[in-house]
Amino acid sequence: MGNQTSTTKTTIRYTLLIMILAIITSCQSGDQRKYVYTEEETKQFLETISKNAKASITDLTERHRQPADEFGILTHYPLSESKLKEYNDNGGTIVNKDDDISDFATYTYKSYDLTNEKGEKLQFVDNGRAVYLQEYALWEYDNALSQNLGISIKLDRKFKTLKGSITIEFEMPKNVTKEVKIPVAISIDDKLTE
Repeated sequence: MGNQTSTTKTTIRYTLLIMILAIITSCQSGDQRKYVYTEEETKQFLETISKNAKASITDLTERHRQPADEFGILTHYPLSESKLKEYNDNGGTIVNKDDDISDFATYTYKSYDLTNEKGEKLQFVDNGRAVYLQEYALWEYDNALSQNLGISIKLDRKFKTLKGSITIEFEMPKNVTKEVKIPVAISIDDKLTE
């Protein structure tokens, strides 16, 4: 009788394990958003965000003017005609459906060299950061309503001034990539860049 109970418990454990694995697998494949952008649109998007990428202090740093251990990479791209129409038709709002071209962009740090005002080399702190670009507020650049995007970066030490560079590779579906070297020359006395 004891052997039968042990076999039953083992069978139940294996069954539960298989069910859990099936659920995990289905959840992972549930986020298969359809990528509808052409190769030309993808390359243009990467070119635009690479060209517009720059280092900036955070809003908290601007507010407090204290040595900081965080900063950001900010960039932007103009809204598509369909998003611009939605914005105008809905009185200045857009519904985020996670299907905009920026929702598919990821990034990888290729290299960086950052030094504070004391000459100390600062290192990135991996705080479980997302590898996707964060969407920020809409803003107008050169008479074109644009979507602001950003990457938050945490450092292992504080800075009053930060100098150096970061090389990032942006990647889109179908292995379309663009590498960009972004100069860093920021200070806690800066105004936030728009």
